[in-house]
Amino acid sequence: MHSVKVLTAILIGAWAQDATARDITVQFGQSIQAAVDLASPGDRILVQPGTYRESGRYCPTDLSKVCAVVVSKNDISLVAQPRPGRPVILENTSNQTQGIAFGRPGVSPAQCLSDASKRIRGAQVSGFVVRNFNDTGIFLFCVEGFTVSSNSAVDNKIYGIFPVLSGDGVISGNVASGAHDTGIYIGQSHDVHVNENIAHDNVSGFEVENSLNIEVDHNESFNNTAGILMFIEPGNVIMVSRSNRIHDNFVHDNNSPNSCVVPGDDICLVPPGIGISGAAGDHNVIAHNRVTGNKTVGILLIDMCTALQIPLSSCNLGFDPLPETTRIEFNTAQGNGFNPNPSLPGADLLWTGSGTGNCWFHNVATVVVPPNLPACPQPSAMKE
Repeated sequence: MHSVKVLTAILIGAWAQDATARDITVQFGQSIQAAVDLASPGDRILVQPGTYRESGRYCPTDLSKVCAVVVSKNDISLVAQPRPGRPVILENTSNQTQGIAFGRPGVSPAQCLSDASKRIRGAQVSGFVVRNFNDTGIFLFCVEGFTVSSNSAVDNKIYGIFPVLSGDGVISGNVASGAHDTGIYIGQSHDVHVNENIAHDNVSGFEVENSLNIEVDHNESFNNTAGILMFIEPGNVIMVSRSNRIHDNFVHDNNSPNSCVVPGDDICLVPPGIGISGAAGDHNVIAHNRVTGNKTVGILLIDMCTALQIPLSSCNLGFDPLPETTRIEFNTAQGNGFNPNPSLPGADLLWTGSGTGNCWFHNVATVVVPPNLPACPQPSAMKE
């Protein structure tokens, strides 16, 4: 009887919380930001079809720049409600850095990591076309428990979708194109599931940078310079790449010229024709992917020094630059390496030879460099 009373109290409490949440509808001609300002935690903002050009607010991570829509509260959902042939478009007015930005204003990365009050809990954005912003289409800074779903990030100059220092999130069913860095980027984050997205015509389709326990699966990446990149970037507050899983993706025909627009950025070093690349990190898995038609290499395992074109003998990046205990298994990598960049030999599977404990198991490939890659002693949990 006591347990029944407790359960009843919990259900009544949940109902009361839901009862206070509101749906706030934004009609074409009204302001999305005004609805955000009106909203309380738990509210949904339902945006009707039309092309929205917001006056903008100062961006949470750079108060000298303007973002179109800024969300700094917990548990706010931005839900576009397109109709057939009538999308919900958020468009840059001309000088806006980010389209939709979640984050507390003025918070530094160190504050974000050390003080839970500086983070946002619960964020949802779905159904929007976000286009032509000067940096990023959809940006999340220090957000826990987020969902980014069914959006199109189109022709945003640097990034399409970009969570950083965030976790326990889902990025699903989105399309990202036209970014001069990365379509869908996960940086310094943890426990994010990236699935059933499409990235095309970017420099890199997907990136997993300095992150832990990221799962990237059942995505398609094509017509980028590189399909999927996983690596450790020097100079960040989080300097690991561990327990990430890239599996069951279709990565093909990533042969576009590198169109990076920030001189000196590491992305500018990526040669055209890379399918999947793992650089540095430990205990990562690349499995069950279909990788075809990438002119330089299908699946590449490389140390970060070589990737940055720094000799290993003089390379001091502040972290272990070598890939360790990476498993590459059950992939089909064929028809790659047919016109390689001079910096790398053409291959379906390529290892630069650095790092320990790396292994390959039951891959289907024609050109393998070196020809006798170290075999895994047994398959991982990701079996055929």
